[in-house]
Amino acid sequence: MASLDKWLSGDRRREVPRMEEVKSDSIKKFTEIKEGTIGILLGSDYNPESRKAFLKFYDVKNHRIVIWYDTTNHHPYAYYKGDIKELENNPAILRKRDKIIDIIEEEKIDPLNDEKIKVAKIIAKDPLVIGGSRESLREYITLWEADIKYYANYIFDLDFEVGGYYILEGVDKIPKRIHLEVPPEVKKFLDSPNIDENMKDWLIRLSEYVPPLKRISLDIEVYNPRGIVPQAENPEFPIFMISLYASDGLKKVLVYDIRSELDESTASKFEFDVEVFNNERDLIKRAIEIIEEYPIIITFNGDNFDLPYIRRRGEKLGLIDLKDKIRLGRNDARVTWGIHIDLYKFFKNVSIKNYAFGGAYDVISLDSIAQSLLGKGKTEKIEYFGEIPMEEIIRYSFRDAELTYELTSFNRDLVMRLIIIIGRIANMVIDDVCRLSVSNWIKNRLIHLHRKKNYLIPRPEEIKGKGEKRHFQPITKGKKYVGALVIEPKPGIHFNVHVVDFASLYPSIMKEYNISYETVNCVHEECRDNLVPDTTTWICKKKRGIISEFVGVIRDIRVDVFKKLSKDKTLDEDKREFYNVIQGALKVFINAIYGVTGSDAFPFYYLPAAEAVTLYGRYAINRAVEKALELGLEVIYGDTDSLFIKNPDPNKINELISGIEKELHLKLEVDKIYRYVALSTRKKNYFGVLKDGSIDIKGLVGKKSSTPPFIKNVFYEIIHILKNVNSEEEFKKAVDNIRDIIKDAEEKLIKKAVPPEELAISVTLSKPVDKYTKTTPQHVKAARKLESKLGIRLQPGSVIRIIKTNDRDGVTPLELLKSVNEINSEKYIELLRSTLEQILDVLNIHVDKIKSELEVKRLDEFFKFK
Repeated sequence: MASLDKWLSGDRRREVPRMEEVKSDSIKKFTEIKEGTIGILLGSDYNPESRKAFLKFYDVKNHRIVIWYDTTNHHPYAYYKGDIKELENNPAILRKRDKIIDIIEEEKIDPLNDEKIKVAKIIAKDPLVIGGSRESLREYITLWEADIKYYANYIFDLDFEVGGYYILEGVDKIPKRIHLEVPPEVKKFLDSPNIDENMKDWLIRLSEYVPPLKRISLDIEVYNPRGIVPQAENPEFPIFMISLYASDGLKKVLVYDIRSELDESTASKFEFDVEVFNNERDLIKRAIEIIEEYPIIITFNGDNFDLPYIRRRGEKLGLIDLKDKIRLGRNDARVTWGIHIDLYKFFKNVSIKNYAFGGAYDVISLDSIAQSLLGKGKTEKIEYFGEIPMEEIIRYSFRDAELTYELTSFNRDLVMRLIIIIGRIANMVIDDVCRLSVSNWIKNRLIHLHRKKNYLIPRPEEIKGKGEKRHFQPITKGKKYVGALVIEPKPGIHFNVHVVDFASLYPSIMKEYNISYETVNCVHEECRDNLVPDTTTWICKKKRGIISEFVGVIRDIRVDVFKKLSKDKTLDEDKREFYNVIQGALKVFINAIYGVTGSDAFPFYYLPAAEAVTLYGRYAINRAVEKALELGLEVIYGDTDSLFIKNPDPNKINELISGIEKELHLKLEVDKIYRYVALSTRKKNYFGVLKDGSIDIKGLVGKKSSTPPFIKNVFYEIIHILKNVNSEEEFKKAVDNIRDIIKDAEEKLIKKAVPPEELAISVTLSKPVDKYTKTTPQHVKAARKLESKLGIRLQPGSVIRIIKTNDRDGVTPLELLKSVNEINSEKYIELLRSTLEQILDVLNIHVDKIKSELEVKRLDEFFKFK
């Protein structure tokens, strides 16, 4: 931080007001830039009034957002392959002539044909001329690069780096990239002869300090009639409470005393500030005054509810300037003075859930995520405010704001740091990082890399036009190419099993074998002899592929630098945690990149390239098996990128690892050691207990969020028994105990002795109930019953708790269940068995035998009763 402090010290600033045509005075103040301001680039957008792109920088000294408008005369554009004169006479161009600035010729590189080409560049006055509306040019003419967001294009063309530090020397000068002093622990890697210039750039970019960012969380409560859920599209009910929790210590609840039951002593009853208002308009106005002082606004589902409701409700009450302050898009809500982060969308991201947080939470709700990550949840849910004392509602509302904020502050601001690091890797503005999928993150960075190389980004049909010959039929139905290799398991229980694993196998293959859409089946005749094993597919030897280069550098810096630094005990805990965030963010990209580029929905997808990766993977695992057998090792199973080796000689394992690395240039390592592992006859179906006693089950069905608590408890009871097995004799006893547990559970279900709440299946609504038109899932049937019987309207994100019942629909909401006799016991027994199927199969426990034993028992009880 010493170098940052140096930049910020001294009286170097001179106020230079930004004379931009922005209607709202409240926005204009954010465009006033002090000379010498040091800012971190967080956001970008387009102002249709001034027809300019602008950038949002986080002022690291004054903790506010400053907005810098383009001064380079940059404009939206797209490319056209063909004759310029023909293009100029195209009817679509003629219709838009008054909105087109110019059509010029430009030289680009065609990556598919590895040659320079001339293309026409259409420069427009407005992004909607190019794309985004029914009348846009891309709807009538085949254009290149016409589907990239304009503000993203702006960042790419001027080579700005999101998350990077810049010095702003006034409104008329382009912000200049500056770098903080490289930490000594990173510098030692920079000085290594094995680090190339590309890796150095990435190391410097990612290792820059991420300071604590000033922010405030916001949560609103609406006073709605019983049974009617407020809708942001039609905000007919008043906002009567807004809770705020900020990084600078502010803890405040703003209350509209709608029931006139609060007095002067109210505020003294809480450990946070309470401001009371006698009308809703003043409440909203005060809330906006407060949050405008914060550069980052944090919400949970604020895109769909809180911010749209505030804006529309405020407009109804005459606060017309809210239209300028809160901008509503199709699926998002943004604040013009700062950055809005909706944590609901961030934590809903599958890659964040599974890779960054290891599946720690199941249900995408504030309560579930907070319970999992913070160890605490919401106060008891309030369905209807009308009968609850105002003081209790105040605590309820404040808790939501507190949890929302703490989800960004726990573990030394882990989530905030993670968002910034992902923004750096993807070169994507923070607003988009929080709302878009990992495929968009990867696409964004690849577009920027194309721009840096002056490549014309090919259209998907051009890539497909190279030819899509498939050499092997996929085994799995619906797959377009052959998948990973799975070695037949040796059924039974095996003790002391070592698992050797190819580290990031597919990304490593993409790097080592230069696999990218333009390098597979390239145009060079001299490369045709560089064949993928057992195919006629060849790979380029002349040029490094753009995807191969990207995955290679992020894989190498993660493994060789940041993963090591995150475990370096000589560093303080804060630094280790920061480097752990970096390696974790890189891991998200690395784990996702093959799945993303191997999907035909991805713009850079090429079937032979995707197939080549899996074929090299199959070749690698086969060679590893052959090598292991040559060394006398017993391979009992193999799956995709790993081998299970029983009771091995450690020296032989080391020999296997070094031999494979030398032959294939792929890193093999001991990933885990099982005390014992149990294999069934089926592939991808096993469980094992590791040396530390933790259990590892392929698939882990019992952990799914939709699994009822009763069945989940049975699952974990079985897991507990298996964890304590240390010998084959103990294993046999464990199997008998597990058989009894299952028998007892099924008997309880048959006798309807399980409380209904223990059988509830929790499913989250992903969209409004009336939007489910093609199919009607069971939880939607239950939601419709709730809406019909209680007269309510459920929001996306609502958790529906369903019970399997004997009626025609087969499901009933837990709230509407009248008697346990309605419960369909057979369906729950089926669900219990399917949940435990993987374990039962491995343990060789047959459910039919349990069923017959229970039937005999029931007959015995029947005759005793008679």
